[in-house]
Amino acid sequence: MRYLLDTHALVWLISHEEARLPESLRNSIKYYEDEFAISEISLVEIIQLQQIGRLEANRPDKIRSVVEANGIAILHIAPDIMETFYDLPMPDIAGRTHSDPFDRIIIATALRRGYTLVSHDTKFPWYKEHCRLSMFEV
Repeated sequence: MRYLLDTHALVWLISHEEARLPESLRNSIKYYEDEFAISEISLVEIIQLQQIGRLEANRPDKIRSVVEANGIAILHIAPDIMETFYDLPMPDIAGRTHSDPFDRIIIATALRRGYTLVSHDTKFPWYKEHCRLSMFEV
């Protein structure tokens, strides 16, 4: 399988909270059983969350070392991903428009590259139903 980790899943790995991920997924990462990736936008999101004080700060090189140590690929935001991002609908979910650019680029990356998105975000199932997003919900 090919999995794209949502930002919070990467944060759990970096902050040693990987127990929040299902054991099967943790083992798959640990033993390189499946292909794992992140969108480079997740790195930007983590740095922004650190800068505004919502996450404990880790230097970008530490984040990269955790990613590399776990064999996780970093997928760049290529023009075709931006096209998919542009074409994604902005759904009204629970009375609010889902316009978060970080989430939507991650969704576009999973859709365009054919990855199963690993997330517990309650807004993402809408995309699963309407955009054929493959999800592993945690």
